[in-house]
Amino acid sequence: MNAHTSASLRRSGTKKRVRIVRFLAALALLLCPLAALADEVDLSRSITGRRSDQPPQFILRAEGGSEFSPYGYAGAVLSVMLGDSFEVEGGMGAGFPGLQLGLAARTLFGEEGKYILGELSLAGNTRQDRGAQTQAGVTFNNSSLWTTFGLGAELRQGFYSVDLVGSIVFTTNDLTPHFAIHGGIGFGF
Repeated sequence: MNAHTSASLRRSGTKKRVRIVRFLAALALLLCPLAALADEVDLSRSITGRRSDQPPQFILRAEGGSEFSPYGYAGAVLSVMLGDSFEVEGGMGAGFPGLQLGLAARTLFGEEGKYILGELSLAGNTRQDRGAQTQAGVTFNNSSLWTTFGLGAELRQGFYSVDLVGSIVFTTNDLTPHFAIHGGIGFGF
């Protein structure tokens, strides 16, 4: 490989990372107005400050998953409950190689902190093209973004949260569906 080709590959990799970061920043900026839906936030550590039947509004969760999970093989997630049946979360984790970043919106069905959920997420890896098509040693349609649609369950009781989600994954690289599973244990505040 000559110096020109090597420099060209470095520039294209840098441009791709910049595009991913810009896209995720724009998406986060679009989701910020949803935070205005929360009319009161109680950050006290006592249960007396909130109704005992109310699940925690904020959850910081340790998350683990498979290759296409939104938050990597091992990561962390901040989950915010906006209303009785809607939740948004964002997180990051190790994608081996690279960092996986993800945003998810969840619709919750149930009450008293016990939910069945539907999840739609957007995720990406900073170093690896998941689902890339390779033919004769040449990789086509390089992109490290994918979307998932998942179904699962979540338990938000007291100050604790446990969730498990199975997902079907669609990459921007190919039309072959992939599958993922992710879940975690969290602490509410």
